Amino acid sequence: MAEKAPDRIWLHELSDLLAWYEDNLCAVGARDPRDHFVKFTPERFPHLIKLHRKGSNKEVKSPQKQVIAIREKKRGNADFGGYECERAQTFPWILPAILRPTKILELIAQPLIGAEKTGDVLYVKEFENTQRRYRFKIVVCRKVAPKLLVPVTCHPREHARYSPTQYKQVWP
Repeated sequence: MAEKAPDRIWLHELSDLLAWYEDNLCAVGARDPRDHFVKFTPERFPHLIKLHRKGSNKEVKSPQKQVIAIREKKRGNADFGGYECERAQTFPWILPAILRPTKILELIAQPLIGAEKTGDVLYVKEFENTQRRYRFKIVVCRKVAPKLLVPVTCHPREHARYSPTQYKQVWP
């Protein structure tokens, strides 16, 4: 069942976004309906917003070092090649996607062609009133213990279609 999308965050400075992420996601984590816990850590922040290297469309290297530099305000927006604003603005959608997902999918087979999937659990949440062409938030996680997951990435998406040969629905 779709629910109203939470308000977006309108922070633009990386240090402000990081502080929001640490206060609202790292400090609390999330437990899904199956009693699996998703733990957020600061070094995941650059991946979750897809932070790019300066002058490049490639993601930054050494995310932990980048987070420390951003937190200490030694590096800021001008030191990077940008990030995906939609991912950052929809950070408030992450917890509802995990706590009250529309569905949870698990990877059953790596793709035969293309890059190997780094995450093996997808939390799919349908929102209404997103005021964008997309209405789903996808949170991709990796299992690190039987009931412990860490986020790999997240992104808004216009649909929730995934290959039944690669994923199986495990909830509901």
